[in-house]
Amino acid sequence: MRDHISTSTLQRLMQALKKRWTQQPEGGPVSRSPSSVFAGDAPHSTLFMRSAFSPELKGEGFKIRIARRPSVLQDAVGLLNRRYRQRGYGSQTLTMSPERMTIVAYEDKQVIGTLTVQLDLGTGLLSDECFPELLNGFRASGARLCEFTKLATAPHAPMPATLASMFHVAFIFAHQINGATHIAVEVNPRHVGFYTRVLGFLPHGSPQSNPRVKAPGVLLIADFKDIGRQLLARDTRGAGAGEPPPFFSHSFSNAEEKGIRKRIAAALSRMEDAA
Repeated sequence: MRDHISTSTLQRLMQALKKRWTQQPEGGPVSRSPSSVFAGDAPHSTLFMRSAFSPELKGEGFKIRIARRPSVLQDAVGLLNRRYRQRGYGSQTLTMSPERMTIVAYEDKQVIGTLTVQLDLGTGLLSDECFPELLNGFRASGARLCEFTKLATAPHAPMPATLASMFHVAFIFAHQINGATHIAVEVNPRHVGFYTRVLGFLPHGSPQSNPRVKAPGVLLIADFKDIGRQLLARDTRGAGAGEPPPFFSHSFSNAEEKGIRKRIAAALSRMEDAA
């Protein structure tokens, strides 16, 4: 992705996946907490609320919100730029648009993650800057593209729950609501292994210099059908003893997914009414 996820984040994610697997009881995966709740009377931008992932946090717990209000967008920009500065990248901006959704994760009022989904509705994707021919080839074949970009997680974010939750919301917005068929991401070459092994992305073309972050980038593409199959299998165990459970076992249940989809659709409808 354009905000290349850090090596330390990937290492923490893989460690958390393995830890979660070794802590599961013999009877199967850990079930969801009964304290998980939908966002009923929460602010319009809140898609999901649940008790805290971190046992030491007893406050407002874990929330997934979409940046439909300036304050939420500023939280996302603040996290992005803090993480970018740590990696030596330039400052970033985010804007609100019907063709773009910025997802923001919180735990106990602290922003812990953000991810932006860009639909391919004629204005192009960020990855078109470096990979126009490859992306145009997918478009010519009938693919409806979207892009996952500007990903950042806080050092203290609970992994892999934060990433899996944001990716699941992005899947709902891009594929289920807007009909995208494929995801494009641009990542640093050293992160290709994570996206191919854990999420099923495939690399396309050779690395190109990304002028926005002054680092090489590799174009990866995933078919939403494959992501959907992973989500359907999210309650199954790993491939073998000692291996981590599927990445999306840390995402939402079918009932939670349905509620989130309804709230995203309602938020988009409110944006259209206000336009």
